[in-house]
Amino acid sequence: MNKSEFLKLHEPNRPITLLNIWNEESAEALENQDVTVVASSSFGVASSSNQEDGQQISLNQAADVFDNLSPTTFRSLDFEAGYSDDVFGFQRNIEYLINKKINGINLEDKLPGEDTLQGITKFTEKLNMLNSIDNKNELFVNIRTDSFFQGDIILQNKNTELLRNTINRINHYEKYSIDGIFIPGLKNKEFIRTISHNISIPLNIMLDIEKDNVEDYLSLGISRISFGPSTYLEKSKTNISVDRYFEQKIDQLSYLDNNRLINLARR
Repeated sequence: MNKSEFLKLHEPNRPITLLNIWNEESAEALENQDVTVVASSSFGVASSSNQEDGQQISLNQAADVFDNLSPTTFRSLDFEAGYSDDVFGFQRNIEYLINKKINGINLEDKLPGEDTLQGITKFTEKLNMLNSIDNKNELFVNIRTDSFFQGDIILQNKNTELLRNTINRINHYEKYSIDGIFIPGLKNKEFIRTISHNISIPLNIMLDIEKDNVEDYLSLGISRISFGPSTYLEKSKTNISVDRYFEQKIDQLSYLDNNRLINLARR
């Protein structure tokens, strides 16, 4: 699957729904369920190696989870903040991912350990660099903005000024040929609807696979749903095999897929 085909799966009325993986075994197990898009969770990958999230593992280790997948499977990497805030380091990292046949990335606009988002001007320098390196337009670039994923998340989801600022930030990012926007922590349904109506790129939100009901978030303009680290955390509480875990998750979501309410991207 290439970028163009992946983009077509982002339908506002039938969001692509991704069960995030955390190591090579989980990536293979998900692919064994005939899923054609495999997306990683940085928290899951780090935690499964007994390390902290926040670019504490190497980029090689983060990307190696996809190594045993079929060449036709779309690989979406949680790229965190780019694994370097240095221009040349960031450039080398993008080149490495392209050479490694990574198809999509999530790139955060907040550096690890920082409490605030990067300034728009500073962050868009990364986007300019990314566009110049990816001159064949091979990577699906999903920008993660953490405006709703810091501080008191409940209060953030009531903050109308934050909503306006987030829309303004996204509208600015849209000028830099990005392919999607990811807003973890965003749960206010009216905010979701407002954002989706005021941007021109696919909207991705993150749900908790144990606590959230997918059906509650449909028909709001969302084009992509991720489960982030919650798949890893839920699986860690069980004694079942990872193959059985993903089989159960697919079974639970299949009725929504069969009724064309979501898209599990299965063969």
